[in-house]
Amino acid sequence: MEHELTSEGKCVFCSQILPQATLTKHLATHLTKIEKEDANKSPETYCHIVVDDGVMFLHLLVKGKASMKKIDTFLKDIWLECCGHMSGFGHKDFKVSTTHLVMDVFETKVKIYHDYDYGSTTRVFLKGIKNYKLKIKEDVILLSRNEPLKLICAKCEKHPAANICTVCDWHFFCESCSGKHEHECDDFEDYAKMPVVNSPRMGVCGYTGGHIDTERDGVHQ
Repeated sequence: MEHELTSEGKCVFCSQILPQATLTKHLATHLTKIEKEDANKSPETYCHIVVDDGVMFLHLLVKGKASMKKIDTFLKDIWLECCGHMSGFGHKDFKVSTTHLVMDVFETKVKIYHDYDYGSTTRVFLKGIKNYKLKIKEDVILLSRNEPLKLICAKCEKHPAANICTVCDWHFFCESCSGKHEHECDDFEDYAKMPVVNSPRMGVCGYTGGHIDTERDGVHQ
């Protein structure tokens, strides 16, 4: 993954597409307003959490009384699940179990990690931003997700990348150049051809995409 790539995401409340650096503050404005409106409605604690791998990101709003298993399942469904691998949370100073309550883990602005697959591991980081008192039914709400990255074909350097070759230095190829690469790499069509998807798990194991927010899971156009 080329970490000089920049990310931007759409706000679930107003549909603005904003740079990653400004999204947290922008979402806080909406959440603070909703919190004021919900003040007399017996609200519950919800935690604003950012998940990222350095370039790709998710902004989540999670019910405080939900278990960490809810986040684990959500991350698998949107970003990670390929072959039923094991997963778990961690922190250098304390244990984080899937049975812990979200509000207990993110009581302060703590940063933890989540590992999926202890063989070919995909690690992402989660940071608690702020807790809000809100009247919402859902356990997990996707506030924003990075738009598909502007990955360009390494061969023609013109068209959006559609596939990766996992044996040729992880080069990206557009649809047209993918066909040409099949004649140059014997392994490409056999097992090394993997689709470009909007996930930190891209190109790893058998991962071909998620089951949540599928319209933003494909190739940048």
